[in-house]
Amino acid sequence: MLQNYKEITIYEVEKLRILFLEALENSDTLVVDLVSIKKIDMVGIQLLLSLVKTAHLKNKKIIITNAANNVLSMIKQTHCESILGLEG
Repeated sequence: MLQNYKEITIYEVEKLRILFLEALENSDTLVVDLVSIKKIDMVGIQLLLSLVKTAHLKNKKIIITNAANNVLSMIKQTHCESILGLEG
């Protein structure tokens, strides 16, 4: 899903929001593989948090995987790794 993206920033967030919500409608469990993501900003983190909340409200599950060290570091700075299932 994210293979065409290198960043989750304010510039990509609207397109990604639509992409994520459409994918969530078609699945009970959505895997968000961040392997190609090299950069994330606060707006990108907010998008992931919103996606997790939306999934929870719809009784669906989000699995976020393969976050690069710098992406994980940014998420940890916001203390959101637990909510996003990235602790460890």
